Amino acid sequence: MPLKISSKFEPLANLESMLLFAVSFFAISVFFTKSGISVFGLLSTALLISWRFLPAYRQDIALPKDVFILTVLLFLNILISAHLSENQRWALSEVHKYRHVLIAGLLFSAPLRKEYRKAIVIVFFISAAFDSIVGMLQVADVLPKGYDRPHGCATHPILYAADLAFVCGASLVLLVVPNNIFSTKKAHILLAITALLTFTSILLSQSRGVWLALIPACIITLYLYDRKKTVFIAGIIAVLCALFFLVSPILRQRAVSIVTSAYTESEAGSTGNRIELWKGALIIFSGSPVFGTGYGDFEPDINGLIKEKKIKDISVTLYAHNIFLQALATRGIIGFAILIALFVAILRWGWHEIRKYESIGGYIIILSTLLTVIGGLTENNIEIHRFLAAYCFTLGALGPWRPGDVPDRRPVQSV
Repeated sequence: MPLKISSKFEPLANLESMLLFAVSFFAISVFFTKSGISVFGLLSTALLISWRFLPAYRQDIALPKDVFILTVLLFLNILISAHLSENQRWALSEVHKYRHVLIAGLLFSAPLRKEYRKAIVIVFFISAAFDSIVGMLQVADVLPKGYDRPHGCATHPILYAADLAFVCGASLVLLVVPNNIFSTKKAHILLAITALLTFTSILLSQSRGVWLALIPACIITLYLYDRKKTVFIAGIIAVLCALFFLVSPILRQRAVSIVTSAYTESEAGSTGNRIELWKGALIIFSGSPVFGTGYGDFEPDINGLIKEKKIKDISVTLYAHNIFLQALATRGIIGFAILIALFVAILRWGWHEIRKYESIGGYIIILSTLLTVIGGLTENNIEIHRFLAAYCFTLGALGPWRPGDVPDRRPVQSV
């Protein structure tokens, strides 16, 4: 006799199906549409919150208390900083993007069926693979592009590469570290194709900061698992990079400029512009060391420093191109300390998942956070709507996986 879900759990089953739809489209939107991120992000949040109030909801896993508390403190600090801003209206309108942090926590602790969670992750990976192909077609001039380098469906090549890096790194970790999520031959083929496509597009994007974030983040994460395998993977990455640099003079020049740009570029260049912004951020911090100048005031303050001849005239002044200096300048030592403490807590959380549960999710948590921290040394990534969505989705969807998969918390069934 076929099994039927008890009527007591029908609301849970229906809501879980709706959540699968909403979160899957949120995953697709991360790579293809900012409007979709907003719409499906809000829908996913509403469904996840509603789910928690159903009698049948059973939470078997939760965020660590220190991560939760520091996340709340970060949000409050940003909110206070926005109120202190001279450009308060704009600053407050920007705060809403941090709702993605809420999605990460709710999705992480949600008792989704393991096949639903796996389906969501597959949608996320396939979306990244298609976005990678879009970038490759832009390189071949089959599709139009707004820059002299590919940017896929993103608004900028750096953002394009940064989002793909989460999937590229996660695919590699899932291939190397044994797990019960992607254990079949077909699954390994999917992961290998996704990793290769995303890595190729990241190289073709010429985004040096993402290169410098992705490779160390992958090597450090895999080193926590197995040193010998890490050396082997590092060798494969080195060979792939060498082949691309050998074939493409543009990529070769970009790679060399990582070392030479600091002393060969003027302030008109990308690196020179960043150096002036970093100097300016420290000057702004010295004027408002405790609470900072205000969340929305970095650009006018930098332009003021240019007029006062305290830094050189530069073309890009929107933000500091460094998440830590941005925090110091706009939110002061308090905001800086909270940000540092939060990243440390998240890394400790990932390490705890690995040590206590041998969790594949722990490796993904560490990888994603290293990508954000290292990439944040040259980009103000966590204040970018799409990047924050990609980071939070990766933590929420992949973070809970432990040996034996996420516990299969389906509704109780009756014959």
